[in-house]
Amino acid sequence: MLGTAARVDVWLLLEYRPVWEARAHENNALSAAVRQWLDTSMQRLRDAGFRPRLQFIRQPEIDSAETRLLLAYNGDLLQFRGDGYRFLDSVDVIRVLEAPELYEQLHEPNYFVCTNGQRDLCCARFGLRSYAVLRELVGPRVWQITHLGGHRFAPNVLVLPEGLLYGRVSEEAVENFVAQVEAGDVDFAHLRGRSVYPAQVQAAEIAAARPGLKLLHVDGDAQHAQVTFGTGSDRIRITVERSPQPIAVSKSCGETAEAVYPYLQVP
Repeated sequence: MLGTAARVDVWLLLEYRPVWEARAHENNALSAAVRQWLDTSMQRLRDAGFRPRLQFIRQPEIDSAETRLLLAYNGDLLQFRGDGYRFLDSVDVIRVLEAPELYEQLHEPNYFVCTNGQRDLCCARFGLRSYAVLRELVGPRVWQITHLGGHRFAPNVLVLPEGLLYGRVSEEAVENFVAQVEAGDVDFAHLRGRSVYPAQVQAAEIAAARPGLKLLHVDGDAQHAQVTFGTGSDRIRITVERSPQPIAVSKSCGETAEAVYPYLQVP
């Protein structure tokens, strides 16, 4: 799983409760005005040099007329809410990123479990089970979320505001997983990557398996890289490379295998 998280530095998460289609962000019942706000906001973020990602979220257990928008960036998780979707007109995403302290912040970890079964059967088959256990443990801080990518790693769980994407967080693993996250630790055994980093840095951080590392320098590229982290006065250098030999893995439940080239730590 090393280095398999999509690279994202701004997460834009909109509550949308109806059934999610396979491509939920394209096929939905949102009004033209809401679609335009989403399209414009995403384009403005891209134009400003960010790597944004739009996701739909929901909490089926909660019946409310209130709609919520969550925005995560640089260690902040911000919440906006209102009746319906009209409140979106007052949210200027660029201004929000420039002054996040002016808006409602969520300081505790929030968990987002991919359950989009229309996109991939694995996500519903395994994600819903882990979601149920998380709901018992952290209550309203867990959400269902649309496709995060890498459904062969289901259940996939995104944790914000840290921007950490985890895979294979089975219902049996959830309790220990939550205990580590709530303690401020990283569950390296399930970590796919820190989304703000490129793939080779994600892989190197997992190989280092030490919390609290600060990225200092990267030499190389996505095929072979030496990554230097700092922790206090210590320097940790990790070298990773893509395996020259592929391994065969199934993309999803019941699908035929495809060749992938995983990251390996090298001396």
